[in-house]
Amino acid sequence: MVSLLLVAMTSVTSTATVSTCSAYTIDGDLSDWGLDLTDDWSQNSTWLPFTGISFVVEDNRDPRYGELPYGVHIRGTGSSYVAYEEPKIMHNNGYLVTQPYAGEHYDLEALFLDEDESCIYVVVITSEAPDGKGDMRPGDLALNLDEDISTGEYGYEYGVKLGDNYLNQFDVYSMPDWEDSTYFPLVKPTYFKTASSNVGSASGSYVDLGINDNGLPNYVIELSIPKSLVGDPDDVGMNNVHLADSCGNDYIPAPEFLFAAIPVGIIGMVLLFAHRSAKRRVEA
Repeated sequence: MVSLLLVAMTSVTSTATVSTCSAYTIDGDLSDWGLDLTDDWSQNSTWLPFTGISFVVEDNRDPRYGELPYGVHIRGTGSSYVAYEEPKIMHNNGYLVTQPYAGEHYDLEALFLDEDESCIYVVVITSEAPDGKGDMRPGDLALNLDEDISTGEYGYEYGVKLGDNYLNQFDVYSMPDWEDSTYFPLVKPTYFKTASSNVGSASGSYVDLGINDNGLPNYVIELSIPKSLVGDPDDVGMNNVHLADSCGNDYIPAPEFLFAAIPVGIIGMVLLFAHRSAKRRVEA
C-alpha cells in the first residue's frame, strides 16, 4: 500500500442551503472524522472513527470465506464494533459469489454516517473512479428516510448522484428511477438516470485517497446533505442508506433484518428460490 497526498478529482459542489452543514469540512480530508487511512488497512483500529459515527467496513472479501484478498470486516459506532458478516450475492446464472465480485475495481471498502439536527453526513471509500464508465461507473446513494417501502422504487424515495454521469454530480433527486443490476438482479437499487425532480444539491467531494489497494487507486466520497431537502427526517441510521456498484458486484450495508443469524447455505436457498421465481414471472 502506497501513501500519497490527496489529489482532487472533482470540485466540491455546494449551494446556499449547504451552509447549515457545518459539522465537517467537505474536502476529502477525513481527519475531522477521526480517520487516518494512510495507516495499515489490515488493522481494525485504522477504520475506527470518532465517537457517535456509525460505520460498516468491508474491505476486500470477508475472511470467513477464505478467498484472497480479504480484509477488515466490522460494523459499529465510534470505537465500539462487532464483526460484519458480509453475505454472498446471487449471480444471474444462479450461483452465489463473494463480494466484491470480479475484484478490486468493484470494491466498496467502507461507509461512515453521522448526522446533526440540520444535515446528514456520509463518507464512502471505494475503488470506483468518479468518471468511471460502463460497469465501472459509481453507483448512487439511495435514501429511505421515511422507512416506508411503498414510497419510491424499492422504498428509496431519494437519491444522491455520486458519479459524473447522466445527471448533475452531488445533486439530490426525489423518486429516482432506479436501475437494476444485469449481473446480480437481487442487488438493488444501483444507480439512476432519471428522477421525478431535482430537489437541490448536497455538498460533495470525490477525491483520490492516495492509496493503492491491490494495485488500484482508491477514492473517498464525502457528502453533507441538508435534511431540509429530504423531508426533514429526525433520526438517520445505517438502515436508511444503501449503496451498490452500478453493476451490483458489491453493496453496503447489508439488510441485517434479512440476514442476521441465518446460515449462508439457507440464504443461498432463499435467494435462489427468489431468483427462479422472478425468472418464471419474466418468462411467463
